[in-house]
Amino acid sequence: MKFTEKQIKLLELFSKAIANKTRIRILILIDKKPKLNVDEILSILKLNYQTGAVHIQRLEKVGFIYKKYKGLSVEHIITKRGKYFLISFEKVLTLKE
Repeated sequence: MKFTEKQIKLLELFSKAIANKTRIRILILIDKKPKLNVDEILSILKLNYQTGAVHIQRLEKVGFIYKKYKGLSVEHIITKRGKYFLISFEKVLTLKE
């Protein structure tokens, strides 16, 4: 495989974004239950606001999730990129040598 420097940098950013079990749990949760708001995510995963908000922002920054504004509420939805990363992980975890 041949990667450009820009692609290598993006892979680094993506890897850092999912290099934390809390962010992985958030991504899985949003995949299973789209349209959750921050309070719902934090309540389900039992996270404090400061910690949870930072993790959610990190996932949003790399394009794994996005916010959808609905009135005064903000829903979080997984993107195609986020979904593909989860599918990739699942495939890697089930590989047999």
